[in-house]
Amino acid sequence: MLVSFRSCGPKDHKALLKLVIAYNRFERIRAHRQSLSQGLDVLLRNPSQGKMWLMENHKKPVGYALLTYNFELEYGGAEGVLRDLFVEKRFRNQGIGSLALYEIEDYCRERGMRAFQLQLPRRNKAAANFYRKAGFRELPRRVMLMEVRPEEVVQARRASASKRR
Repeated sequence: MLVSFRSCGPKDHKALLKLVIAYNRFERIRAHRQSLSQGLDVLLRNPSQGKMWLMENHKKPVGYALLTYNFELEYGGAEGVLRDLFVEKRFRNQGIGSLALYEIEDYCRERGMRAFQLQLPRRNKAAANFYRKAGFRELPRRVMLMEVRPEEVVQARRASASKRR
């Protein structure tokens, strides 16, 4: 199968949004179209935030990959974070995902990044097997997230914490 990988820019917004929505639906990630569109716009207009690739078969989009950047002392500086790797269902199991990982690894190496990481839902066993076969290993760490709260909530909690001192 002939698949090309190319860097994305603002002109790819519409095609990428369709794929990003499909990815979020597949992974059962609740995300609003407007938020996804806004995030894509920020990323595509600010390459310092990350890089996106579009995978195409005869110039028709069949998947995408999104790599953002993180700073990790353990790996001597910048590392990549593979946020999304999505291939449409009818194009899976044909080596496209593996080729995308090679492309991303080359990109990271060329920029002096010694590692790239990813997160995936525990329920997606097929993806976990795919990434293990590609050379990823699980780290003995727990991923945690805190959404930034409104200032008034933080102020109230800060005041309460100050009283405990």
